[in-house]
Amino acid sequence: MLKIGARNLKTAIAVFISLIICKLLKQTYPFYACIAAVICMQNSVENSFVIGKNRMIGTIIGGILGYLLSVLFGNSSVMCALGIIIVIYICNLLDKKGSVVISCIVFIAIMVNLKDVSALEYAVLRVIDTLIGILVAILVNKYIKIEKIKLSKLFKKKELD
Repeated sequence: MLKIGARNLKTAIAVFISLIICKLLKQTYPFYACIAAVICMQNSVENSFVIGKNRMIGTIIGGILGYLLSVLFGNSSVMCALGIIIVIYICNLLDKKGSVVISCIVFIAIMVNLKDVSALEYAVLRVIDTLIGILVAILVNKYIKIEKIKLSKLFKKKELD
């Protein structure tokens, strides 16, 4: 029978806690905190920290560039494509290759998702949401100890005497 691993359970706990925190803080998009929690839940606390650091750096880079280019040049398809070149270039220039993908994703989100919210507000909210998910994943990974659970034990019928 298959087992539910510790990382599986820790990921679910991190998503749950992220959702609760976002609800308490009245965050509009808890989806982004949950994504960060899932991605940052790794097989060790050290790996969670490395992934979390890259994710935070990428979110900040993509957020700043998305905000600046959106305000200065607008949100056209051409500007979005040119912005991707700039985002990747800056990540490489800063030797942050592990942050390229998330930088591009956050940049694109700002360039194409703005509806009834300013580019600055959207960028700041993405950074906050991401930080929540990262911190929760690292803390859950560090402080919650879980053993594998056999599914058969969860669903085992009690024997009648």
